[in-house]
Amino acid sequence: MSEESKETIIRPIHPLWFIPISLVAGLVTSGPLAGATLYRCGYRRLGWGIGAGLMPIGVALLLLCGLWGTQWYWVALTLSAIHLVCGTVLFLIVRRPYKQFQVSHPPASQRGSYRNTIAGMVGGALIGVLIGTVLSIPYELLSDRMFSTVLPVSFNDTMVIFKVLAGAVFLALTGIIAGGLLGRFRPGITAGQAFLYSIFLVWVHQSWMLCFDAVIAAPAFQAHSATLNGLQSLVFPFVPLELLIGFWWTVFLLFFIISSPRLSGKLVRSGLVFAMNVAVAVTVSVNFGYVTDLLLDLGKHFERTAQTSKALWCYELSLKKEPKEQIASYLQYRIALLNHNMGQEKEARQGFRRVVAKYNRNEYLVKKANQFLDSMERRAEGKRVVLPGVETSTEYKGGYCVPNSLALVMRYWGLAVPARTIGSRITGLGGGTFVVDQCWFAEQQGWRHDFLPMAGIEDIKRCIDAGFPILVYVPAHVLAIVGYDEVLETFITYDVATMDIWEEYVQKDFIKSWKRQAATLVLSYPPEKEQMIPDDIRRRLGGLSDNYLQFQLHYLDRPKDSTSIAHLSKAAGAKGTFFFAVTALYREFPGLRASLDTQYDPKQIAESIKEYFWNDFDEGINLAGQRHDERDAMPDWELGSAVSYLICNGRFDLAQSLISRINDQGRVSKEMLADIGLMDLSIGEFSRGLDLIRNADIKSTSFYAGLAELKGGNSQAAIQALVKTIERRA
Repeated sequence: MSEESKETIIRPIHPLWFIPISLVAGLVTSGPLAGATLYRCGYRRLGWGIGAGLMPIGVALLLLCGLWGTQWYWVALTLSAIHLVCGTVLFLIVRRPYKQFQVSHPPASQRGSYRNTIAGMVGGALIGVLIGTVLSIPYELLSDRMFSTVLPVSFNDTMVIFKVLAGAVFLALTGIIAGGLLGRFRPGITAGQAFLYSIFLVWVHQSWMLCFDAVIAAPAFQAHSATLNGLQSLVFPFVPLELLIGFWWTVFLLFFIISSPRLSGKLVRSGLVFAMNVAVAVTVSVNFGYVTDLLLDLGKHFERTAQTSKALWCYELSLKKEPKEQIASYLQYRIALLNHNMGQEKEARQGFRRVVAKYNRNEYLVKKANQFLDSMERRAEGKRVVLPGVETSTEYKGGYCVPNSLALVMRYWGLAVPARTIGSRITGLGGGTFVVDQCWFAEQQGWRHDFLPMAGIEDIKRCIDAGFPILVYVPAHVLAIVGYDEVLETFITYDVATMDIWEEYVQKDFIKSWKRQAATLVLSYPPEKEQMIPDDIRRRLGGLSDNYLQFQLHYLDRPKDSTSIAHLSKAAGAKGTFFFAVTALYREFPGLRASLDTQYDPKQIAESIKEYFWNDFDEGINLAGQRHDERDAMPDWELGSAVSYLICNGRFDLAQSLISRINDQGRVSKEMLADIGLMDLSIGEFSRGLDLIRNADIKSTSFYAGLAELKGGNSQAAIQALVKTIERRA
């Protein structure tokens, strides 16, 4: 046989490959490949039988293992054992026909030197980095379009850079292997062939990444995001799977493509590569326990679409597979909630007790389960109201809480504006959205976007009863409330910060975070729906919505600018009903205090301050999503302005009792305690004032502490306090 005819022969796959292929890609892939090999070796009928027979068997095997209600590791061991046995049997079946083919069609004997091998490795690395980096960018854009509603592809600039660089690194390492093999076994390739092969290499890698994102990364993110470990779940499987599978599998598929002598054959095989990568992703998903994540995600889908019994089945099956402890806690928590929603209170209580006693790795869910059990003991009956048909596709991007929440409300009223569209117009990636911008966007759609500050929990319930999903603000975040539960004493929320669905926000935790943002309720709706709003809420919206918007506008101006004064004056109104603007003017513009005391009744403002801050308020930190942490505190600007107003009006007793009340109910910041200490010093309560200042340990008050220590005759402590003052100024 001539050398030219040898080059046009499609070489069959070596039989040994069917063992690792079976383990990694399953019978869905190894069966057809073995059948094709037998076909090329002259065993056409046997090849067709094996190829056509093993593919459906492989699909059925993966499906059965995925639905097998036992621990995932036993499923993985069973599936791997079956694949290993089948791969070995395929090796034994194909070995003799392959040897016969090799005898009748001997391969070309040309081999490259070690210098060719090294040159190929260097060239493969360089080409992999250059072409991989360039082509990774359009892949990121494409995958963001495809997956942005199921996982954060372009969450922020840092993630984009990480994915592009990580892809380039792995392509460089794969290029080293592929280039070395090409240099050794195909030393005579031209520059054009090398470029074409590099394109095929990138395609193999990116198609693998596409399948990885769809089958493994997306379910893993959705499952782990419920426990706020979503971003970590994207990085962890990516690196080990690339190290375990990506290198050799990518190189194998590259040679599978280029082993066809014709370009048309190479293109056909490139299409087959995608199907093979899908099989790999599914097999890996079963073997590494990601089916538990997929079942969890299916349960969330069914729950979102009000198919409660199907959701419960998915959660229970996923829990039987013994997922990670954090996920198991979430599954049991969700099972208990579904039982409660279905009216099965006995099963719900048992489920919450299991969260506390057995599935207790997630401390946050244990806390909520305990709260729900207490609520169920206090109130055995009560209604649960959830607005029907409230859902939308979430864009997982940094700072997109407004686009996601606003898109949900608009879709509820029949205006299908994607969150991506809203975000592209008013939101900075990772930077959030200004209140005035979201209001502007809604009005551009011909909608009303009204604000009701200083609202109450009953206002929220009445709006829900009237059929209005509402938006609420908590520190650095916006979320939608779509229902409430009187037994659990919760609001049902659509909250992208929790990356969960219909999260139950405990009302006593919610109101503390809500009051950090003036307890503002937002209604976004078509104008023709205005008459559905309860009458008293509609009247208050008419009197306070513009005040709140003017208050937000003053943040966009320079703090001492006259325009800011104008916005604050409009926000305060004629009677100072929105007292936040009055206290802000009082604090930021001391020259206006005399006129403010004339225009607004200080007694009335003081009463408004007390009424707002006296109950359900503290300075505890609001963490991501719905986690209110009272172990630490952060100064609240509105509370600081209110206390400053009281002090400047000589209402020391009210200021002190207010802070003491807040501290008794929750937590106040050390800065606020230091301010109270200064008030004590000013009225001669040196001992109590010094204790508060010492405990707060705020450098800005060290000068006054030093003076008080000096007055009390404690010279050494006075010197230490004054040294702190000097250090601070330095």
